[in-house]
Amino acid sequence: MKRQYRERRRPSYLHEADNYRSKIITVREESLYKPLLVTFLIFLFALVIVFPISIFDSTFPTVMAFFRRIVVLFSLSAIATLLVLPVSVFDIELIRIFSASDIYSNLYVIGIIIFAVFADTFFAFIGYRFTKTLRHLFMRRVKQKDVRKSNDKLNRYGNFAMFAFAFSPLPFTLAIYTAGALKLNRKGFLLAVALGRTVKYSAFALLLRLFGINLVEWGQNMLTILFG
Repeated sequence: MKRQYRERRRPSYLHEADNYRSKIITVREESLYKPLLVTFLIFLFALVIVFPISIFDSTFPTVMAFFRRIVVLFSLSAIATLLVLPVSVFDIELIRIFSASDIYSNLYVIGIIIFAVFADTFFAFIGYRFTKTLRHLFMRRVKQKDVRKSNDKLNRYGNFAMFAFAFSPLPFTLAIYTAGALKLNRKGFLLAVALGRTVKYSAFALLLRLFGINLVEWGQNMLTILFG
């Protein structure tokens, strides 16, 4: 009886082992399939955006041009928000748009301000959420004196200080990483960033358009004077 019982149980055991192995193989195939699919979609997206040779450009040229502008602005916001730079490349591009009152309407400028606030707030949240990793990558050359000042202000005033960093010339990126390290209230942090950026960009646009200042034209005139 014992021998018959073992003979009956053995094929079932082997069958279960085979199923278990096939499940492991299936999981591994799926784990490879998803990253490859995501990589391919990112590559395809980048190809369509960077090179204006797709069928979409011949069918929807205006839409694709606008879409490329959004991608460029989004990329500049990421660079200016996450990298510690002496000058914000995003601010330079926005000032160029705000100054060109003969090209861009007031409604277009309002839309750009709304998008810029959203983009900066989004990447500020990324910096806040992944502070440890991004600080290690992008803050190696930051002066310890500036880090201490940022720590002192945010420790003392919290998200009110974050609001000041967001609309003033104070080091905004450094403040983001400091806020993440100090674990300031997340909702208050996002609100402070959004309000601060709204004040900053609205003030830029209002001053440049109200007084008819075209900084791009001024820069070109200065280069002409200096270099002939």
